[in-house]
Amino acid sequence: MRGIISKIFKAHRSAPPGVVISETDIDAVLNHLRRLPYRTATPASWDRQRLLLLIRECIGKKPVIGQFNEIAPGVFAVIKPMGVDLTNYHDSHGRYQVWLMIRSWGTDLARITDL
Repeated sequence: MRGIISKIFKAHRSAPPGVVISETDIDAVLNHLRRLPYRTATPASWDRQRLLLLIRECIGKKPVIGQFNEIAPGVFAVIKPMGVDLTNYHDSHGRYQVWLMIRSWGTDLARITDL
């Protein structure tokens, strides 16, 4: 029994950390992308599959905490430890979470500020 448990822990430590993403973030991004004025219509399932593929390609096989990626027009992703935004969630178990951020299209040129 001890040998089996030892193998499980070794496999867990050597496995790459998991990467997760919030379904609500996915839904919000898909709604944003579907509203873009130059977008061609495609089946909803294709949109979801394509978005997840783009995210996987951008973060790569070895995600880095704090890594920032441009995913699609107005869609950005940052890698965070799993649960960093949750109160009393102290251990991410080596998992990462992708946070998606959306910037709406259509800059109002009458309302810009110099930096």
